[in-house]
Amino acid sequence: MNEKDLKYIISKLGREPNIIEKSMFENLWSEHCAYRSSKKLLKMFSKTLNKDYVIIGPGDDAAVIRLKGNICLALAMESHNHPSYIDPYNGAATGVGGIVRDVLSMGAKPIALLDPLRFGDPFGKEKDKVRWLIDGVVRGIGDYGNRIGVPTVGGECEFDSSFDYNNLVNVVCIGLVREENIIRGKAKDVGLSLILVGSTGRDGIGGASFASKDLSEESEEDRPSVQIGDAFAEKCLIDAVLEAVETGKVKAMKDLGAAGLAGAASEMCHPYVGCLLYLDKVILREPLTPYEIMISESQERMLLAVEKGSEEEIINIFKKYDLPASVIGETIENKRIIAKYNGKVVVDLPLNLLCEAPIYDREEKEDLKERLDKKPEMPNLEKTILKLLSSPNICSKKWIYEQYDYDVQLRTVVKPGREAAVLKIDELYPIGIALTTDCNSRYCKLNPYVGAMNAVAEAYRNIACVGGKPLALLDNLNFANPEKPERFWQLKECVRGLSDACYHFGIPVVGGNVSLYNETVIGNEEYPINPTPSIALIGIVKNVENSISKIDGDEILIITNDTKDEMGGSEYYKVIHNMEDGLVPRVDIEKEKVIYDAVAELKNEGIIREAIDCSRGGLAIALAKFCILNNVGLEVDLNGYNKYNLREDILLFSETSGRIILAVKEKDVDTVMERVGGYIIGKIRGEELKIKIRDKKIILSLDDMKKAYYEAFPKIMGEI
Repeated sequence: MNEKDLKYIISKLGREPNIIEKSMFENLWSEHCAYRSSKKLLKMFSKTLNKDYVIIGPGDDAAVIRLKGNICLALAMESHNHPSYIDPYNGAATGVGGIVRDVLSMGAKPIALLDPLRFGDPFGKEKDKVRWLIDGVVRGIGDYGNRIGVPTVGGECEFDSSFDYNNLVNVVCIGLVREENIIRGKAKDVGLSLILVGSTGRDGIGGASFASKDLSEESEEDRPSVQIGDAFAEKCLIDAVLEAVETGKVKAMKDLGAAGLAGAASEMCHPYVGCLLYLDKVILREPLTPYEIMISESQERMLLAVEKGSEEEIINIFKKYDLPASVIGETIENKRIIAKYNGKVVVDLPLNLLCEAPIYDREEKEDLKERLDKKPEMPNLEKTILKLLSSPNICSKKWIYEQYDYDVQLRTVVKPGREAAVLKIDELYPIGIALTTDCNSRYCKLNPYVGAMNAVAEAYRNIACVGGKPLALLDNLNFANPEKPERFWQLKECVRGLSDACYHFGIPVVGGNVSLYNETVIGNEEYPINPTPSIALIGIVKNVENSISKIDGDEILIITNDTKDEMGGSEYYKVIHNMEDGLVPRVDIEKEKVIYDAVAELKNEGIIREAIDCSRGGLAIALAKFCILNNVGLEVDLNGYNKYNLREDILLFSETSGRIILAVKEKDVDTVMERVGGYIIGKIRGEELKIKIRDKKIILSLDDMKKAYYEAFPKIMGEI
């Protein structure tokens, strides 16, 4: 704890806190828990929350939105970045466990997971460690998610050398709950009994404070701050908690995550009541001191506030699932957290002081890296398309998602590898939900505001491609050290970009997470990550059956934006020319919203048979992926489409926002053109991709494209 904070605490308490209390402040006042650098910025999202279907917005363990009638979704997004760099398997696994419990704490059954991931350059100087991290993280997510029976249905995996020393592991969980069964994380009544479920050990001590500092060469010493997960215990916990909720006796519930019991108990009670805890009643896996009991972040634990007199009934439910549970305290009128150990008071703090850390006013300094580019020489276009298809950011991530059980629970209609996942909701069939994650960190590095807007636009586009209309957005703000003015400016601009895009698109930002200090110092060198405002977008689908692609002799259209010379941060510039310069693609919100909503409607009506969005790699890669994913050839003529008379490589690889490749039956072309607009550019035909631009003809075989696309990631991992 820094000296300034300690002096402030002493002035408010009128005494020096003891060692346990100091540790509680250190964890609960950490950036990870208190959002001291970002809380003011997050107020920008409040203007997006004007939807009557948002039942619970930011501030609880998870948000809750109404899907239809009394059927609701609980949504949460978290990061487990630092732990997953130090110990990738356990860090990623416990990240999944924690986000599942956040959703569970709302009384919801977890039904889906997504995993937005970022790793360093797999061909760079840290390639061996990067591959070790990929392997550990993917196995951790897969093993834990598979064992608890929650499908991992989507996500993304971005690579950049800025993540060499700070990989990012963000996780999203979606849960299903009836409105009458929603549980809040706040206890509002005096005299409730506090039941702690799960056993407490020494693992994870100081995890919150560890997550709120830069990594360094000595960070391996922080391995004890990484928790160890037990997926079987979590599976039992899910079933037991849902059964306990059905009794109607559970009045509040919290996952024990950051800062352990100290965090869960204080956050549950503040600002309505206080709590009295008996630490000797906590069930332990090993002998622990009161200090360790209070801040241990052992996994698979929940704190329940239940009606007086129902303790035995609730505990017996957990015993049935072989889960340890005990009454460890009660809510009291005095708004303090008081903890006793063997009859002696070891903690006595006012909750308003513990839970309301002073907020920082950070300095900011503009650091716009976007600049006009000089056009490089044009390469061989066929070879370029194949090289881009095999680049880490574009190639198939089948190696990753095939380690996940994405079909468990039998809800998954559109599986990983497409624009967005689609799940059916049995109670509302044929209505379902669409899920996607997004962020191009290179865009955000060059122009944070525009880059953040692009993330929202692409996610909206992905949801539209499977027939979805957005309902709610979660964000995970992954940034470097906010104490450096340039880094804080990046954070502020990205929040502003997300907020403005969501407001104008009409999407409420209902929750998320902030992960700062993703920056490593080695000697005199600083290695900050690219600014990465990773988002998850959840949409509603009217007819899940029409989300599935159906290819049957279709016409190919592109709607409706014209490709522009917007090459800044493009995959083509980075992979082929090792440069990032140029204008980052701009978002035309008003125009794009109309496009995406129309595409979603036409998809639900079965008129659009297939939709592929143009994003990384541009138009050429979208056309190639169309062929690969549908096992067809295309004949395309772009001469009537090239409105701005762009050079061939710019037309093919610019990543202009707002474009979608559509397949429709010939009889439906006029309908689509009337309702969306666009250009007819070709037909499904043969087993080759043939593209005509001016006098150039590009011809690529389906086999060559598939080989480049599917074999690249196994080669990265040394399996081919």
